[in-house]
Amino acid sequence: MLNAIVLGLVQALTEFLPVSSSGHLVIAKSLLGVREVGISLEVVTHFATVVAVIVYLRKRIGRMLLAGSKGLFYRGTGMLETEMRDLRLLVYLVLGTLPAAVVGLALRDAIGRLFENATATSAMLIITGIFVVLTGRLSKEKTALRLPQALAIGVAQAVAIVPGLSRSGLTVGTGLALGVGKREAFEFSLLLSVPAVLAASALEVLGGRVGGEPSVIVAAALTALLGGYVSISLLFRAIVKNKFHLFGYYLIPAGLVALVLTRVL
Repeated sequence: MLNAIVLGLVQALTEFLPVSSSGHLVIAKSLLGVREVGISLEVVTHFATVVAVIVYLRKRIGRMLLAGSKGLFYRGTGMLETEMRDLRLLVYLVLGTLPAAVVGLALRDAIGRLFENATATSAMLIITGIFVVLTGRLSKEKTALRLPQALAIGVAQAVAIVPGLSRSGLTVGTGLALGVGKREAFEFSLLLSVPAVLAASALEVLGGRVGGEPSVIVAAALTALLGGYVSISLLFRAIVKNKFHLFGYYLIPAGLVALVLTRVL
C-alpha cells in the first residue's frame, strides 16, 4: 500500500510536467523493488490524471462538444466565429490523436516490454531533457494553432509513447518550437492526452491486463488524481513565465543518475 501511494504521488507530480511520468514510474518501481507484469499500474494512474484534465478544461471541452454537435447537425450554418474555432479545435484533436492510435496498436506488445526496462527509460529521460531545453529556448509565439502544427504535435505524442519520453515535454515543446501560442500549446497538449489515455486504458481493461490488489490500485489512482490537478497548474505557470526549458536541466542529470542506479541496484 505504501509503495502504491508513493507511485501514485510520483505519477501526480510528473504526469503533466515535461519530465515523463511513465519514465519516473518505471524507475521508481525498479528502485522500490516493485515487480509487476505489463503496464497495469501506469494505465490506472494515467487514467486518474486524465480525470484531472477533464475537470481542469471542463469549460473548453464543453464548448468543443457543443460546437461539434452543431457542426454535425447543422453543417456549420449559423455558427458564431467562436464556435467555428472550437469546432476546428475538435477536428484538430481528432486528427492529432490518430498517430498515437496507430503506433499504440501496431507496437502495443513491444511498448509494454519497454515499461519493464528501467535502463532504457533512464536514457530516454536524458533525450527528453535535451529536447525540452532546445525547444524551450527556441520557442517563439507567432500564430494560432493550425492543422499542420496539430498533426506535428500529434506525431510528437505518438513518439512519446516510449517510456522516458515525456508526452507533455514533446507535445508542448513541439508546439512552442512551431510558433504556437503558449496557452494554445498547453491546452492542446492536455486535450490530446484525453482520448489517447482513455483508449489505452480501455484496451488494457478489455485485454485483461489490468490486475493487482484492488485497494492498492485505488490508493495509487486517488493519489494521482488529487495531485494531477496541481501539476497542471504548475505546467501552465512554467510555460507562460518562459520557464519551460528549466525542466530539461532537471531531466538530464536525473536521467544520468537513474541510469547509474538502475545498473547498480
